[in-house]
Amino acid sequence: MLEALPDDLNLLLALDVLLRERHVTRAAKRLGITQSAASQRLGRLREFFGDALLAPGRPLLALTPRAEALADPLAQALANLRAAVQAGAPFDPATSERRFVLLGNDLLEAVALPRLLPMLAREAPYITVQVDRAEADFVRRLERGTADLAFVPEFLVPPSSRQLRLPEERFVTLMRSDHPAATQRLTLERYLELGHVLIAPHGMPGSLVDRALEARGRRRRIVAQVQHFVTVPFLIAASDLVVTCPATVAALSTPFGLRAVRPPVELGVDRSSAVWHERVHDDPGHRWLRSWLSKAIRAGARARPRGPDPTRLTRPRLTGRATQVDRKGKPDPAG
Repeated sequence: MLEALPDDLNLLLALDVLLRERHVTRAAKRLGITQSAASQRLGRLREFFGDALLAPGRPLLALTPRAEALADPLAQALANLRAAVQAGAPFDPATSERRFVLLGNDLLEAVALPRLLPMLAREAPYITVQVDRAEADFVRRLERGTADLAFVPEFLVPPSSRQLRLPEERFVTLMRSDHPAATQRLTLERYLELGHVLIAPHGMPGSLVDRALEARGRRRRIVAQVQHFVTVPFLIAASDLVVTCPATVAALSTPFGLRAVRPPVELGVDRSSAVWHERVHDDPGHRWLRSWLSKAIRAGARARPRGPDPTRLTRPRLTGRATQVDRKGKPDPAG
């Protein structure tokens, strides 16, 4: 019934953001309005629903039971409405003011964005790219339409999602070039004697390395645990610590003069994917973004350093190709 909806449907857009942010000032920033205007909209929403919706809490506001019941159905309805409005609509990158939200970690910001943004600036000067951290709720955000792409480990990709497989990455162990262990072959025993940095983007303990070591009944000594990849070169260059990480981190570390060696424990390769919801697969703007993302990935693969790489003695050479796959894992041409 029409009378069951607010007269101003923009209030529902505001409600969606308020319920996600649980913070009036941050919601105002997302909506592009003042904090006062956001507070006024919250007041009108409270009056319409006859409920406080957001209650005092620390550090964020707390959702009332009514708000909790509203959150997911509202987000899904708005996502479907956006998809309906965009369906079949032409997409002109030269004039579009669309905002694309990408979920990932700091490697996405440090590696992909410097190549993607100049491409977009030439073709789409008014488009905005926003990067948020990929959290455990990335599938829900894709379903709700609050994110366009998520960059996650391949084992986390749900079967119902579309994905663009990113180039596989070898793992390397990094240490400063004058490290006492840099002149010797890195055996497992020497590796375990060293202090290690653990990169845990989500702040969770454990890692691929630790699982591989535990399978052999061994443990390493974690001296520092950090959430960001790009801080690692600073830590390694200034200490006797080592880190085992994807080779991309080694490429970022070139100015620090670090030494990359093959880990003494078999780790396989790092496999990640860019993931999106089926609902936006045929959206012209989304297909356009994915095509440029593929170009940025290929450009990054071609620009990788070609110097000596100890891991190539025993690991296959990477092609650097990004492949889209359908829901059954079969190749799917990029749009």
